[in-house]
Amino acid sequence: MQNKKLTFVNVGLGVWLLLSSLLWRRGGPTFVNLWVTGIIVIVTALLAMRMPRLRFVSVAAGVWLIASMFAFPDYSSPIVWNNVFVGAAIALVSLVGPEQADMFAS
Repeated sequence: MQNKKLTFVNVGLGVWLLLSSLLWRRGGPTFVNLWVTGIIVIVTALLAMRMPRLRFVSVAAGVWLIASMFAFPDYSSPIVWNNVFVGAAIALVSLVGPEQADMFAS
């Protein structure tokens, strides 16, 4: 089972995506992208507690969050930096599997 602390870190990052979409209000595809990505991260982080391979969906969501700034050119500067840092954090936290989490815990 994946480390619960890491799961809650990703859930928190997913919630932050939802909140940041409201904080830096943008319309259209940017807003939808943050909501969909945030929900995907939250759901897959929780499901990865039982099925650790689902953490790779969160890795992909984190990478997409970084790449999406090129797909949606209407991003403003705070959203771009937010997405880069949060996307990198989601991807890196998700890459830590159960074996590595146990190694860090000991």
